[in-house]
Amino acid sequence: MNLNAIAPAEFDISYHGPALADGRMNVRDLAQAMMAVGSLFESTNELLNGGRAAVNINVRATSSGSFHILFEILQNSGVNSISDIISTANQIVTLIIGSGTIGVGLFALIRWLRGRNPKIEQINEGMFRLTLENGETYDVPTELLMMYQDENVRSALAGTLRPVKEEGIERFEIRENDEVVVEISKDDADYFDAPQVQELILDETRSHAFSIVSLAFREGNKWRLTDGHATFSVSMRDRDFQNKVDNNELAFSKSDVLICDMRTVQWQTLQGVKTEYEIVTVYKHLSARQLELPGISDEHD
Repeated sequence: MNLNAIAPAEFDISYHGPALADGRMNVRDLAQAMMAVGSLFESTNELLNGGRAAVNINVRATSSGSFHILFEILQNSGVNSISDIISTANQIVTLIIGSGTIGVGLFALIRWLRGRNPKIEQINEGMFRLTLENGETYDVPTELLMMYQDENVRSALAGTLRPVKEEGIERFEIRENDEVVVEISKDDADYFDAPQVQELILDETRSHAFSIVSLAFREGNKWRLTDGHATFSVSMRDRDFQNKVDNNELAFSKSDVLICDMRTVQWQTLQGVKTEYEIVTVYKHLSARQLELPGISDEHD
């Protein structure tokens, strides 16, 4: 097989926080993060190069709390010239972590967007302009836009930051030549979650009776209800009922029952069916304390 080696790209990634003070990291967290780094480069290489080049990822430890990652792209036998490779290892690294030449990499782009959806328009054959509602703009090369919109690339990128969401790990860094070129804090980690590709398959509302397993006093938290067979985590959308709860106008005890309309919404996603439940209207709250016990009567002989 005639393989033409392309110059490898190198950079360090590291995680920092009190949980890593002694240089130790949970093996599962580390393994998943390292696999995500590999997937990030494999997915990007496949997206940009297709079958023109294969990517091999090697990991070399350098010191406690830090790992040195060596990336190599080797040319496939079907390609006769390195010039036929659209993006080499170093170019892929640049697209991911940024440089002075392209101005912004995938990490910086997603942090700049912060979950906002930009208007996208093409400037020329190789550049696109992203415009936010407040008028801010950012020009990005076509390859970077493709990476931003690719589900596999985004999922892998999110995986590299998963450890930062764990308690005691505060930030993620990428270094080139001992210089920090990317730094993501815990506060920014959620912005890198992969967008959900989903299609609505069910949206229906039905009347149900539920026993209360646990209720939520804080807005945004979910109630836990059971129908006697299954337990559901539901959002309370009946504002009048929630206000009565917040104002302590209702008293609850174990086995209380709610008669209500529950809305069930289901989407088909790449990971399977996603289901959410919400209480639209509560018609009646039946307190278990008010139930008559067998053999007890208010009548007196």
